[in-house]
Amino acid sequence: MNPPGPARSTADEREAPRTPRAERGRDDTLDERRAWESAARACYQEIGVPFPERVVWVSSPLVGAFAAPIAACLSTGHRNNRVLDSVYRVVGETAGETVGHVVRAAVQAAADGAVSDPVHGAAATALHTEIASAMGSAMASAVRDTAHVTPAREESRQVSTGALAMVARASDAAVRAAVDAAVGGPRQDTIRGEVRRLWRAHLACQRSDTWLTLVGRFRQDTVQPLDEDRSWRTLAEQAAAQTAPAGWWWWPFLDFVMLCPRPAELHLEQVGEGVQATHRPHRADGPAVGWTDGFGLYFWHGTHVTQAVIDDTLTADEILRETNAEIRRCAIERRGWDRFIAEARLAQVGPAVPDPGNPGQTLTLHDVPADIYTTHVRVLLCTNGTVERDGTRRRFGLTVPAECTDPLEAAAWTYGLTSAQYATAQRRS
Repeated sequence: MNPPGPARSTADEREAPRTPRAERGRDDTLDERRAWESAARACYQEIGVPFPERVVWVSSPLVGAFAAPIAACLSTGHRNNRVLDSVYRVVGETAGETVGHVVRAAVQAAADGAVSDPVHGAAATALHTEIASAMGSAMASAVRDTAHVTPAREESRQVSTGALAMVARASDAAVRAAVDAAVGGPRQDTIRGEVRRLWRAHLACQRSDTWLTLVGRFRQDTVQPLDEDRSWRTLAEQAAAQTAPAGWWWWPFLDFVMLCPRPAELHLEQVGEGVQATHRPHRADGPAVGWTDGFGLYFWHGTHVTQAVIDDTLTADEILRETNAEIRRCAIERRGWDRFIAEARLAQVGPAVPDPGNPGQTLTLHDVPADIYTTHVRVLLCTNGTVERDGTRRRFGLTVPAECTDPLEAAAWTYGLTSAQYATAQRRS
């Protein structure tokens, strides 16, 4: 974490109640699926492998991460029902009963028929490595073959690429944790081993930037050009539509292909203004990213956090014991410094003083445990200069250098002033 800098203004951060995915028509969904299949076919063609007949859509990356390896294992002839039931049971216990049922259905759709055909003994070979190396060539070919398709505008990619990358990384982390919890233990059986092996094998290829670009080449550009007069929400929606194809996650095998649609729900907030604005996932009252089967990801201003952080159910001691500094900071911000200071019983430095820049309000300075941030800081508790919609004034904390010895000096530091200069301020903006 960076050392404390000038007080951060939140004037350029805006939160949307719900940013895409907006409801899409059946035709839009079919277009996206056709684009994915065309891109996948191009990859298979590039490596000289027939495209499989079975194309299975799963409801979330979590379902695919379990279902694809299990189906592949069944396709190789491993049909120990006792072990398989055990795997399904532990999937349900770790990922939820709903996800467990969906995994079973996806496995059946992918492996049905192959499990009873002895000639498919090696049909479950994963093609991720071969396809990854050939993807660039496939894209070059697709560009030649689809020259009439207008590529996504660069401005829209700048708007959403960063946010999508955050979601992808968080999805990988969440799915990896779920897979490890279900099949990463000491028990060694064929199906569990295959889930672990194939999950690690496909991870690098399932959502590469080259793959996203390739799918985009097969998707008709139906979004209107961007202009500076569009609202930030419109910009985000258009960007997501252009840069997040349906087949964001995919698992290519000889015998079947499994793919996952983009999230059903994606909440973003804007940072900055105009065409230079960027977006990041954020939601203060639920998952910022969600799929239809209930799998979701929680973000606080672009940082992937646990559900407990967003639900604000951690105790002050649990927050202090959190080993990840970023999550610790997010938990404190979600709780609010005023509440956290009281609950964690942070020592006050000097007496409370009137805030000359905010008449009628007071400033207090508090010590912060050394392991909260990577550098030793203190926190200045102050009151917002403007009234909230409900008529109250929000109390908030600003981190200041540990060298600040009194609240007035700390408040002056946040504006780059001396204590004497800040003391003459008419009103803090």
